[in-house]
Amino acid sequence: MNRMSNLKFNVSSILQRAKDLPKPKVKGVSINLPFLSIDLSASDDERKISREVLIGLKDKRVLVAWQCCGDCIKHALDSIQDIRKLLVDKQVEISDENSALFIIFDLMLSGIRQFLTLTERYDPYLNKEEFQNALDILRGHLIRCIDEVAKVGNTTPPNFYRQNFTQKWEETIYLLESTSSDNNGTNY
Repeated sequence: MNRMSNLKFNVSSILQRAKDLPKPKVKGVSINLPFLSIDLSASDDERKISREVLIGLKDKRVLVAWQCCGDCIKHALDSIQDIRKLLVDKQVEISDENSALFIIFDLMLSGIRQFLTLTERYDPYLNKEEFQNALDILRGHLIRCIDEVAKVGNTTPPNFYRQNFTQKWEETIYLLESTSSDNNGTNY
């Protein structure tokens, strides 16, 4: 039985880190993570990095549902790997691993890692419809995160990202308690 379309992201450890962030002395912006809001004061470097990420993601067709069909699995996977590389590179630039922006990037990377693990377990070429469903779940997750990255950068993400997705975090795609099958530490 194929379980690709039952993709759920285990984000419990990331949300715990976000809860433990120190409260800012001066309220700057409030960001929303799955079922958690935090206030932060973004540094100039974080605002710059968030804008750079938004620019880097602007032309990623994999984030736009109607621009990727069942025949473009390889291109979608390559594009997701490009997004992963961009996020990791930008995390390296952030000096504070406990900053809200770093945590948002972790949230995005966790979703990508878990999606890639799933595509390795279940051949997407044999399960195109399941792959497409799982990809839609990942897209929604990434687009909601992109909205939060834009808040840190004090800018607005391109509107076309949000045409097929609500901004509300969907409870059904998140595991909020740690499990023994947590793939957050798996690097691919």
